[in-house]
This record gives sequence, structure tokens and C-alpha cells, in this order.
Amino acid sequence: MQYLRILLVIILAFGVCGCFAAKQPEKPAWGGSEEWRLKSLEENFLNFKEGLRQQNDLIESNHKETTAQIEKIEQRMTELDNSLAELKENQQKMMAMKVEEEITPVETVVAEEVVMGGTTSNEEKPWMVVPGEKSTVDGVTAKKAAQTQVSALSGEELYQEGVRLVMNDQPLKSRKLLEQYLSQNPSSKLAPNALYWIGETYYSEKSFAQSILKFKEVSRRFPKSGKVPAAMLKIGLAYDKLGDRENAVFYLRTLIEDYPKSDPAKIGRERLRAIEG
Repeated sequence: MQYLRILLVIILAFGVCGCFAAKQPEKPAWGGSEEWRLKSLEENFLNFKEGLRQQNDLIESNHKETTAQIEKIEQRMTELDNSLAELKENQQKMMAMKVEEEITPVETVVAEEVVMGGTTSNEEKPWMVVPGEKSTVDGVTAKKAAQTQVSALSGEELYQEGVRLVMNDQPLKSRKLLEQYLSQNPSSKLAPNALYWIGETYYSEKSFAQSILKFKEVSRRFPKSGKVPAAMLKIGLAYDKLGDRENAVFYLRTLIEDYPKSDPAKIGRERLRAIEG
């Protein structure tokens, strides 16, 4: 009987231990949960980086398109500025031609003192065709008539004929007459004008270096002449034609600083902007 009680106690003890062990909570699988979270974070991070990359690509593409559009606009503005400068040059040229044609022996001095013009630099021929010589006679007769006419000219008539030939794109003939006028009238009021137009004859022949020497002679010999601003402008343009950007910029800036309100200075500002870009 005592053994039976001991056996029952042992059985009950094992039963209680088994129940207690069954009620103990299982250990959570923390290892699997941590790995899942890390993978989730890594995936989110990669998605975030991909989104940033796509946004950067889009921004860069938009930037390139905007830059290209800006460059096109700037190029168009430069073309418009050049066209405006050419129009202004043509206007000044026509004004100069008109004044030179209307010179009379009495009013010549006054008119020539205020003439600004002859500043075209980007045309094959820097003057517009002006009605002048008539070709109604044969070559021999015309040559004899021209020789007779020139030999009879003197003083201001010689100068006016030289300028007329300049306007009619006959640089060799006009230069000969203007040089003859200068040799006969080295100190006249029209001397700086004649010297300036001699420079224009070389410019029309694209002898830019020789034209620079003549234009510089205008300001050196006649520093107070009304032709000095136009001569300085043509010096700058001639240097630009020769590819000497430094001297071109120097003379155009000097023109603008010394004669800011002159018509050549207005053209000089446009050309300076075009040269400097």
C-alpha cells in the first residue's frame, strides 16, 4: 500500500512537470524577423536610390534642353545686333554720301565739318552705287573726255570729283585726284576729309593695313577735324578685318570714350559688342 502511494506521487509529479513544460512559451524566432526587416530596408533604400537617379537624369535632360534653347536665343540676339549695326552703318553711309554730293564751293567748309560717314566694313563694296558717269560714248571718247575734265579741275572741284569717284567705286582714279588735291591744298579745311577718303579707297580695295595708315594720319595731322571719329571707327574695323582683335577693341573703345555722342561712336558700340561677344 505504501509502495502504491509512492508510485502515485511519482506519476503525479511527472504529470505536473509535463503540464508545466507544455505551458512554457516557445522562443520567438527573432533571427528570421531581423533578416526580413533588413531585406525590406535594403529594398526600400535601393528603390529610393533608383528614384533619385531617375530624377537626376530628368533634371539633367531638362538642363541640357534649356541650355541649348538659351544658346539659340543668344545666337539669334547676336545676329539681330549685327543686322542692326549694319543697318545703322548703311544709314550713316547714305547720310555721308548725301552731304558730300550737296557740297557747294560756298558751303563746303560748314557741311564737311559735321559729316560723319563712310563707315561700312562688312560689304564687298563699302559704298552704294551713286548715279554719276554716263556710258553713252565709246571707250576712247570717254577716256579723252575724262582726261579733259580732270585737267580742267582745281581746288574744291578737284576734291568733289575725287569724292564722287570714291562713291562710284573707282578707288584708283579717286585716290589720284584726292592726292593731287592734298598736294595743292595741304592745309585747307577739306584736307582732312580728302585724307580720310584716300583711306576709304584703300579700304574698298581690302588693303586694310594701308587704309589704317591713312586713317591714323587724319587724327595725327588734323586732331580737331570732324573726320577724326569716323577715321577712328574705320581703324578699329580695319584691324578687325585683319584679325587683330586687341587693336580693334582698343580703337573702338577709345572712340566711344573720346567721342561718346558722335554717330561713329554709336556704330562703334554695336561693333564692339559683336567683337567681344
